[in-house]
This record gives sequence, C-alpha cells and structure tokens, in this order.
Amino acid sequence: MRLFATPNSPFSRMARIAIHELGLSDQVDIQFVTVRDSKSELLNYGPLGKVPALQIGDDLFSDTSIIIKMLESASDSCRLTAENEDPKAIAFEGFCIGFLESIAVWIREARRKPELISEELLKVEKERALRCVDYISQNISYLRSSLSLSAIAVACALDLANRRLGFYEYEKHGYLNEWLQKVIKRKSFLITEPQPI
Repeated sequence: MRLFATPNSPFSRMARIAIHELGLSDQVDIQFVTVRDSKSELLNYGPLGKVPALQIGDDLFSDTSIIIKMLESASDSCRLTAENEDPKAIAFEGFCIGFLESIAVWIREARRKPELISEELLKVEKERALRCVDYISQNISYLRSSLSLSAIAVACALDLANRRLGFYEYEKHGYLNEWLQKVIKRKSFLITEPQPI
C-alpha cells in the first residue's frame, strides 16, 4: 500500500496518524507529493490530484474516511471509524470531519493576500469554530473512551487552529483542553506534526 500525502495537509495527517495507530507503518509507504501542480507525481495515478490518496494495487482511494476504512480492513489492530450500528457515533464522526474542513477553509482564507481576504468569511468561520468547540465540549464523551476517527479529526483541527490561527478557545473548556493535551502527545501525533509555514 502507498499513501500519497503532503506534510501539512490535515487530512493527510489524519491518514498518517491512522497508519501508525493501526500498526501499519511497515505496510504502507508514505510518499509526499505536490498538489495544485500540473506536474504532480500524483496525477500519474489518478485525475483528482488531491491528498490523501491511498493506492492499493490498481485502485486509488481519495476520501479520508474511505482511506481509513481501507486501512482498518488491512489491520488486526483497533477500529477507528464509527460502528455502522451506532447512528449517533456516525453523525458525530461526520460532524468532526466537517469541523476540520471548516478550520482548513478558515486557514486558507487567512493566508490569502491581504487585499483578497474576505473579512466576512473569516468572521463566519471563527463563529463556526466557536459553536463547534462548544458542541464538542458538550459531547466530550464521544472522544474520551478510545482514539477514534472523530477524536483524530478534532485533535487535528484544534491543534492546527492553534498553530495557524492562534485559536485556543478550547482552553476555556477544561475537559476538552485536558483531553487535547493528552492526545497530541501520542507518538502518532508527534511524528506527524505540521511543518512551520
């Protein structure tokens, strides 16, 4: 198996964390590629050119949730994704991935040239992040039992928001902050830390 990734993509980071947590480090070759590049190596394997992408034989999987399910199927270790029989856990997992997506949108907007930045979009995304942190804090029980895809998405989102945006509102939520500080000290998170930009 081969994972195409970039060092700073939060979704690549999720897949890289999953590889480590599922005990697949020796079975998955991680290849860093460029994106938004017409000469990207990744385009030799599929037209989408987005990361993460997992190659298994002739197949290329390009959605983070699907990638992690494929990794789970190759592992005898723990399960990260929500059980099909638990609709509340599935809904929460989708919410957590959506939260990470919104943090990524906020960061991309904040990094644009000053004359191109939409202050309205920055405001909308910050308000969304505040609502999401409140919701996560109220539903912390979904994160505390064991490491899951939901937990990985939330930890990646909060860690990245802190690093790139100086957003640390989660510190006002004691249990959430304690949980985050514990999770980001796991080896899988330490070896996949985003690079400074």
